Amino acid sequence: MTIKYLYQTVSTLLWVLIFSSCLNSSQRDIELSHDAQIYSFGMASSKDTTRVLSGTKFTIDQINNKIFNQDSLPYLFHVDSIRLNITGRSSYAVPKVVINLQDKDSSYLWNGKDSVAFKRLKSIEATAEDGRAVKLYEFKANIHQQDPYILNWAQVTQNYLITPVDKQKTILHDGKFITYYKSGTIIKASTSLSSDGKEWTPETVSGLPATVKTSTIFPITNGSSSIVYAQDADNTVYQSTNGLVWSKITSDYPVTAIYGRLPSASGEFAILTAVNDAGTLKFALTRDFTTFAVKGVIPLDDTLPVTDFSAVSLENPTVYSAKYIILSGGKDRNNMVNNKLWIIQEMNGEITHLPEDSSIALQLSRLFLYDNKVYLMTYETGKNKLYYSENYGLNWISGGTNQTLPDNFTGRISASVITDANNYIWIFGGESGTQAPIVDVWRGRLNKLSK
Repeated sequence: MTIKYLYQTVSTLLWVLIFSSCLNSSQRDIELSHDAQIYSFGMASSKDTTRVLSGTKFTIDQINNKIFNQDSLPYLFHVDSIRLNITGRSSYAVPKVVINLQDKDSSYLWNGKDSVAFKRLKSIEATAEDGRAVKLYEFKANIHQQDPYILNWAQVTQNYLITPVDKQKTILHDGKFITYYKSGTIIKASTSLSSDGKEWTPETVSGLPATVKTSTIFPITNGSSSIVYAQDADNTVYQSTNGLVWSKITSDYPVTAIYGRLPSASGEFAILTAVNDAGTLKFALTRDFTTFAVKGVIPLDDTLPVTDFSAVSLENPTVYSAKYIILSGGKDRNNMVNNKLWIIQEMNGEITHLPEDSSIALQLSRLFLYDNKVYLMTYETGKNKLYYSENYGLNWISGGTNQTLPDNFTGRISASVITDANNYIWIFGGESGTQAPIVDVWRGRLNKLSK
């Protein structure tokens, strides 16, 4: 009998323990979260026909309690009302959201569906599931306050070279601008920090003959090193590591033209040239102008420019095949003016060059890369005009009034155009239409790149 009662007592105690454990477990399962953070934030508007808002990424700064868009919305962007998309922990909606508006300092409990006044949205107050934890986020919509596509220009300096000045060329090399120019029977140079461009220091140039073609002076970068090259009138090539002390290179072939670094699928460094191979003009690749890998013949009736041309090397990392050298202006081997655009590419080990006719005057143009586009500065009726291309020069778009050079900018030919890491376009000197030397420096930058 005692054993029977003992068994019942033990069974009852076990049931109580099990029930208590289950009860505590249930209480833990329904414990409410104290997390009031907003984990994702977005907005849209039916009036936003271009769907800019829906594609805008908003940053949620949990430390400083701010929500904002790092990439500014377009200039003059405006919509009256927006729909918000706010989620909390585990992609669930935040239990309670209070919208605070500016101007009239009004606040209201947001039901998750009501539209919100875009320009008046001041802050967002999120409450956790427990009803006690609250987090207040300041909201800011960044909008371009200036037209991002306006190029603002300023004259940096003028008359910075020692006269007489003839046949200028400016390059950017090792953090310095170097302007070379013929002064009488010698080659002179002046340098300025690339961050300045206003203060210039006269320099002594040695080893570079006065017969050098200044238009051929340019730096070529390979990894972290950069070497400046130049051609003499007899097609001899000279080199310099600092841009001031030069030495002659003994080459396997006379070099007729240097087109620049040729991007290739293999990634190997190579400079594209045109060489004279026993009276025949051929493309050739070289690393140092001592030895060459001779490629195909440039046909006799080919009008590819070999002197006074403008060139850019470009490759698009998002398009595997987009690795080109583009040429404009200049003269061909018969000294005939070139008004075609040439697109040069290495394909299956051979050099291809495609001419493109242009309705734009290319003879005295200057190519440069800017804002992930190919730009062109032309000389038309005594003035310079800017164009850009979004398809590697196949089609050109006028920069329009937004990118017009200032009224006090003297129209010029043979100018040096350089872009830097701070998104500035630099224009150095050149000659007027009557071949009078122009000695000044200009700098411009798009509003959208001025961050």
